[in-house]
Amino acid sequence: MKKIFTLCVAAMTAVTMMAANYQYSLGLVGGLGLGVQFKDMVSEHFTIIDEFGYFTCDAGSMGGYNGAIDNLVLAYQGKAAEGQGILLDYYVGGQVKVGWGRGNCGVLGCGAAAGIEACMKNAPIAFSFDFRPGYACTLMGIAGMGVMASHLFDYSFNLGVRYKF
Repeated sequence: MKKIFTLCVAAMTAVTMMAANYQYSLGLVGGLGLGVQFKDMVSEHFTIIDEFGYFTCDAGSMGGYNGAIDNLVLAYQGKAAEGQGILLDYYVGGQVKVGWGRGNCGVLGCGAAAGIEACMKNAPIAFSFDFRPGYACTLMGIAGMGVMASHLFDYSFNLGVRYKF
């Protein structure tokens, strides 16, 4: 029993030492708009990315949204490569978005997220690039007509630059 316990402790220690080289990061993200991005490495392979900013998506006369959007991404993160002072990780997961735009337009959506992150070992900087296909429903209140809803499929390519701490 002692051998099994010792082996489990050694395995957990080794796994912890291979984890990402930071806990939190904060920076800017650009894609369909511009926003602030916060990332939290909750565990060795589980990360939460929260973005808040002004985003835009146009899809026809009634579709689309322009306004403040909060994107929350929950993802699995794994090691892709390491070398020359750079750690390269990948992440895959899902996202939920909620926001309020111009013209009394609300948005609620969900989707996928897949990306790659480059972390500098000797500098407090991390870069990320991802692709996010998704579905969104916009709700627009029109006087005398009630609430109009439009459904759209959207996607974005996003580039983030964050300070690690």
